[in-house]
Amino acid sequence: MPLNRTSRNRTTGAWPGVARLLACALAMEILLAGLLSLGDLRYHIPEAVGLLLLTSLFYILSVYICLQFERDPGFRRRRAPMMAILAAAALFRLTVWPLEPAFSDDVFRYRWEGMVQAEGGNPYQVRPADADWAHLRDETWPRVGSKDFKAGYGPLIELMEWATYRAVAHATGDPHRQAFWFKAPAALFDAATVAALLGLLAARGLPASRVLIYAWCPLVTMEFWGTGHNDPVALFFIALAFWAAARERWWAAFTSLSLAAAAKIWPLILFPLFVGRRGFRPLRWKEWTAVLPVAGLLAIPYWSDVEENARFLTGFVGGWRNNDGLYGPLLWLAGDASTAKHAAFAIVGLVVAGLVLARWPLEKAALTAITALLLVSSNCHPWYLTWLVPLLAVVPVPALLLWTALAPLAYRVVIAWALLGIWEGSTPWRWWIHGPVLAWLFFMVWDRLRAWLERRRAPRTAA
Repeated sequence: MPLNRTSRNRTTGAWPGVARLLACALAMEILLAGLLSLGDLRYHIPEAVGLLLLTSLFYILSVYICLQFERDPGFRRRRAPMMAILAAAALFRLTVWPLEPAFSDDVFRYRWEGMVQAEGGNPYQVRPADADWAHLRDETWPRVGSKDFKAGYGPLIELMEWATYRAVAHATGDPHRQAFWFKAPAALFDAATVAALLGLLAARGLPASRVLIYAWCPLVTMEFWGTGHNDPVALFFIALAFWAAARERWWAAFTSLSLAAAAKIWPLILFPLFVGRRGFRPLRWKEWTAVLPVAGLLAIPYWSDVEENARFLTGFVGGWRNNDGLYGPLLWLAGDASTAKHAAFAIVGLVVAGLVLARWPLEKAALTAITALLLVSSNCHPWYLTWLVPLLAVVPVPALLLWTALAPLAYRVVIAWALLGIWEGSTPWRWWIHGPVLAWLFFMVWDRLRAWLERRRAPRTAA
């Protein structure tokens, strides 16, 4: 039976987009595979950064192609585009999985905290440098980070570290292999985040192909599957929270958001956006209380004084500096770190309050709040930018996509760290990352402000 005109258009309309995406995917795969040939990436940072930047270039091109073709009915309705997107995403991740963690030593810290708990200790009350825990020092000890600080992750992460250590210690006695397998939780939650995003996109009536923005992001692939950062634990529950909110299931949304905050503290800034307002009163003043049983139950195993830990955590917003953006000018204006820190918190609070009052769409408001947090924080590690990527699938902002693409430039600090043990996290070099992004954001805001002013003046001119 011959195809009618409609079905023929649907069929042929899908294939140009699929072919172009596959060409980008092939280029990205070749570049990611090139990382494997470098050996220990800590001693090949320039080459690794170059490969990742080229990978990001093809990623940005693939996002453009995806957004361009998503209007085509054939591209949206056929299975071929989604099969290609998901298959390529899986291939990218499996390609970088064998890499030893190089850009960060965090998995070694995760393992140490898991060992402490297996020995009956409380990671919120002990430090790696404490003499009482010297018996845990083995050949991985030099790569255990923040030796003078207590744990700074949420209780959900700490429970996962305990469970992971019990599992990997049973499987292998090699400390380095144990640390390597601490990448597994990040990989599993990253895959689950892709699934949750598909649900969110469907609930918002958006094309499923937009999951490419997260699934193909080289920063996401490298940080979670190559390095093993634990951020996808929070990102998964955040994606679930937005999915539940899109379906008006607010108790489930707040429960998921509470679990995200129990993993990494920063999702707390999203709570006011989820609560919303009716007039000058909180809109969902009952549902937010889901955080209380979640936080209480998870905190029970670690119940202790965490005042010192809380002070340590504030250093990520205002304190020691690493790849900071607007915090540098803020520090210069404030004159001292303490004032700059309080100013940074105030700016984030004012942005969140303004978004609640403006009643912006939830995903757009959340993306703006997270962007403000990252811009004014004194720490903006490359993997922190992954916090933006799930929401970019719903609200694609070119300037923020560029930010993720330029993030590998921040890895240059690993050169001095690996060779000399010196961390130079805040140098003028960081403006090659933040400068283009800030300029693009400024002109984007200016353009929208000008358009708004023109709309305000139009009735008066007509009159």
